Amino acid sequence: MFAYFDNDKIVGYYSLSALENKVCELNNLCVLPEYRHTGIGVKLLQDSFEKAKKLDNEKMICSIVEENKVLRKWYESNGFIHYDTRKFDFFPFTCGYLYKEL
Repeated sequence: MFAYFDNDKIVGYYSLSALENKVCELNNLCVLPEYRHTGIGVKLLQDSFEKAKKLDNEKMICSIVEENKVLRKWYESNGFIHYDTRKFDFFPFTCGYLYKEL
């Protein structure tokens, strides 16, 4: 897990998982609500791109749990391409799936 700190407090984080064929998965990108409009989310996303490239990945995938228009638009504005939305019988929400060529 990679974290962003403000005055010794974790205010945002994400994790990367290596998959096959030079693909990595961005997981759990999260910013505490009171810090969401400070640009930390973009910094974390850009940091994840750089780390994924250094690990020799060519593509990054991610999923948005409880997909909504704002989150999807945010990811798309950062170069991700939406390729699927799924509704699961066992979850009361939808998941969106996106990818980005690195």
